[in-house]
Amino acid sequence: MKSFIAFACFFASISAVPYDTQIASNDNNERFITGPISNGINELSQSIKDAGLDPLYIKREDSRFTLPVAAIFNYAAFIEEVLSTGLSNIKVNNLYFSYITSRLYFDFELPRVELSLGAAAARAIVFSKELEAQVSGKLVIERVRLVGKGRVTVGIISGTTVHDGDVEFTLGGVQSDIRLAIQGRDFSREINEFFSSTIPEVLESHSEEINELLEIVLLEHVRNQL
Repeated sequence: MKSFIAFACFFASISAVPYDTQIASNDNNERFITGPISNGINELSQSIKDAGLDPLYIKREDSRFTLPVAAIFNYAAFIEEVLSTGLSNIKVNNLYFSYITSRLYFDFELPRVELSLGAAAARAIVFSKELEAQVSGKLVIERVRLVGKGRVTVGIISGTTVHDGDVEFTLGGVQSDIRLAIQGRDFSREINEFFSSTIPEVLESHSEEINELLEIVLLEHVRNQL
C-alpha cells in the first residue's frame, strides 16, 4: 500500500507551449509522477528486508508457561527451521502515466512467496486434560497482483485531484503441503484443502467486493494526502 502514497505528488501542470518543448515537458511530467511511485516501492521492499522479514529464518524457538497449579494450565511449545522468502520481491510489471488521458496505469506483483516449517509442536494441560498438536510442511503463494488505473487532473489553481480509480486484485494460486496432527488425528488433507482451494475460491467469489473495497481505501488514502 505504501507505494500509492506517491499519488500525492501529482501537482504538475500542463500548459500550452511550443510542440517540441511540450513533448519534453510531457516526458518530464510522466517521470515526475511515476518516479516517486517506483521509489516508494523500492523503499517498501528495502524496509521489509531491513525488518528481517525477507528472508526470515528461525532456527529454533521454545516457549513454555505454567500456572502455580500446573493441573489447571500449563503448556510447552517449539518451532524450528522456519524459512520465509519472496515477501520483498515486489515487481513493477507496468507503471505509466498518460498525460493525454490523465490516467495512471499500474501493475504490481509478488511473483512467489514461500513459507516452510521444519517442525512445530505444542502440548498443553487444561484442567487436567492433555492437548497436543504437531505441524510441519510448506506453503507457496503465487502471483499476488494489484492491477489498475486512476484518473488524475492537475491544475495550477485546483492542484492535483484524484477523481476515480479502478483496481483489480488477483491471486495466481496457493500450493499447500502441510502435515498437521491434533490429538493424534491427521488433519493434513483438511488444512491443505483450506489453503489451496477454499481461500482462492472465497477470494474469487468475492472479487467484486474486494476490488471495490481496495478502490475506496486507496482513493481515500490518496485524497487525504493531497
